[in-house]
Amino acid sequence: MNNIKILKTQSLLQEVLQEAFFALNDNRLNNLSVVRVECSKGKEFARVFLDNTGLIESEQKEILKLLKKANGIIRQYLQSSLSWYKIPNLSYEFDVEVEELTKLDLIFKKIHKEVSNNE
Repeated sequence: MNNIKILKTQSLLQEVLQEAFFALNDNRLNNLSVVRVECSKGKEFARVFLDNTGLIESEQKEILKLLKKANGIIRQYLQSSLSWYKIPNLSYEFDVEVEELTKLDLIFKKIHKEVSNNE
């Protein structure tokens, strides 16, 4: 039962965070995609995973700095949109799983192609 509640919370946070980024006055943050959100059990902390597609490392670092600066505004947006008693403390990071899955997919395609050519 609790697991469903956390999943629902995470899903809602992901959706509203996406809206919050779009509402900011910074083009670098407007188009960020939230891949997933992981909340602690008491909703005290939330890790926000962002899509890093097309971003080089220096751009990712700059975006993380900007998000840290805008954190208060983002939390205010969440508070007014969600009307929760307490908004979780947010930490941001770029999701490496998507990148790793893409690399694995390319490896499997290459293996499949080599196997097909050898048959």
